[in-house]
Amino acid sequence: MTDATLTSSRTIAVLPDHLIDQIAAGEVIERPASVVKELIENALDARAAQIDVEIEEAGAKQIRVVDNGVGIDPADLPSAVLRHATSKIQTLDDLSAVLTFGFRGEALAAIASVSHLEIVSRVRGQDAGAMIFWEGGTRTESGSVGAPVGTAVAVRHLFFNTPARREYLRAPTTETRRIIETVTDFAGFHHRVAFSLSIDGKPVLRLPEAANMGTRLGDLFGIKVAEMLVPFTGGDAELGVSGFAGKPELARTNRDRILIYVNGRRVWSPSLAHGATAAYGETIPRGRFAFAVIALNVNPYRIDVNVHPTKREVRFANDRAVYDLTYYAINKAIFTSPRTSPVMPVKEEYLPQVPQTERLPLSSSPSDMGPLRESPSQFHPVPVEPQSPSSRSFPATDPLPVTRVPKEALGITNLWQFNDVYIVTVVGEELWVIDQHTAHERILYEEVLRRAHERKPESQRLLFPESIDLEAREWVVFGSAAEVLASLGFEVRPFGMRTVLLEGVPTGLKVKNPVILFRRVLEDVEIASRGGEDLLKAAAASTACRSAVMAGDRLRQEEMQALFARLMHAENPFSCPHGRPTLVKIPIAEFDRKFCRA
Repeated sequence: MTDATLTSSRTIAVLPDHLIDQIAAGEVIERPASVVKELIENALDARAAQIDVEIEEAGAKQIRVVDNGVGIDPADLPSAVLRHATSKIQTLDDLSAVLTFGFRGEALAAIASVSHLEIVSRVRGQDAGAMIFWEGGTRTESGSVGAPVGTAVAVRHLFFNTPARREYLRAPTTETRRIIETVTDFAGFHHRVAFSLSIDGKPVLRLPEAANMGTRLGDLFGIKVAEMLVPFTGGDAELGVSGFAGKPELARTNRDRILIYVNGRRVWSPSLAHGATAAYGETIPRGRFAFAVIALNVNPYRIDVNVHPTKREVRFANDRAVYDLTYYAINKAIFTSPRTSPVMPVKEEYLPQVPQTERLPLSSSPSDMGPLRESPSQFHPVPVEPQSPSSRSFPATDPLPVTRVPKEALGITNLWQFNDVYIVTVVGEELWVIDQHTAHERILYEEVLRRAHERKPESQRLLFPESIDLEAREWVVFGSAAEVLASLGFEVRPFGMRTVLLEGVPTGLKVKNPVILFRRVLEDVEIASRGGEDLLKAAAASTACRSAVMAGDRLRQEEMQALFARLMHAENPFSCPHGRPTLVKIPIAEFDRKFCRA
């Protein structure tokens, strides 16, 4: 078909309003959390002191946001749902220096076009409120109604008339998590506003007005987290920054706890997120990211908030100046505050454990292989010492069929530790180098997974149960993964609103800090749920990784022997659950080649 044919066969026409609104909805309303965001922004612009969010069926059935703000006058209510109708800008200058949230006037129109929308509002001083109903972009009913001062917006059957959009929604747990993140984002900065969130009739968040941001962060993330937050500040009235930076121990495997606010608006900035983590220097290992709440106060004429339809990004007039200001403010706070330290946290002592009744038999016969020539700073062959109750154990189980390792690898007892990271031994005409962490990780992974599959979870009770205040999103993850965690041997029970009592962990583990282990497992399960992975395997892999011996741990001779023997009886002795190798084989021919003997 030629361009001329194409031009002549099509007629240019103005799209109908309902279709325009649905196109706008595709840009602004991506999922239920987008609706929650827009409605909370409207409530904040209405100077609400209390905002209550109610969710049913992950927002697909109903999203209801109630505020006690100034309300909408009955005469203005029909216009509030019209496209590009707003009370927040009148001139181009207003658009260049926006200090409100929902200034474009497109959110309610977009929401109304893909849902059943109900708005009930009353202005202070009026005897009655007004209500209006919209269905798929068409007004169906309006009138007077009794109502408290403020506005209540109910969005029902989201995407009812756009089934393709509804099919692209993720699992209910994922959509619920996004809603929790949205409410948390707003509540973290707007500490003078009380927030509540209920999901399917159950309260998840109850946040009273707080005197300052630090108190609000404690309400959101728990007192123990708040105690590890260091305040920082810098800059001036034209460009200023303040907030809280977490101690290195709070570092996470993702960036979702780097909260950035620009003039009160929650935004995302890759450069600022990188600067926040870079400010910690070497106190945070590679692959982990800071816990930081950053509030930037910028001259509104020096930023552009119209970069993205959902206003999730902003453009700075001087991005480098903002980066440097944030970097040095956090760096100074972390390295000078008496509440933190510029070094990695010292490992905690292993907690007393339930003594293991089964152990691998250790050979008492002398080694038939002479010792390797050792360097005092790298090789550490450790003499056999009596096993103490507090030392590590590699619990024995019934041997599995060995089909993937050579027979000469069985019964090996002559092993050396290299650099407190690798275990070295000779098998036949090969030198085997074993990564002690990944090897132990493989052993523990298969052990806890086997017990889960056999429905025989074994737990070791903690001497003192630990109460843990979960974040709202952690609470939802825990609810969806409680059975999985129990099948691995975690003994956890609800202990109040968003609080759980950890009473036991899977047996056979040497847990340095049971609370950190549990929270890290929850974090990894949440990540796995986003990618649709098997939650049982993800939880088992996380438990094994967090409990295995680490690089830098000195092992006794009998511990190396037990680890090697258990690895040789594993179903897959050659890689950890995450795919990293557990051992490398170097044939003697490689040494002959290196020494020109080939």
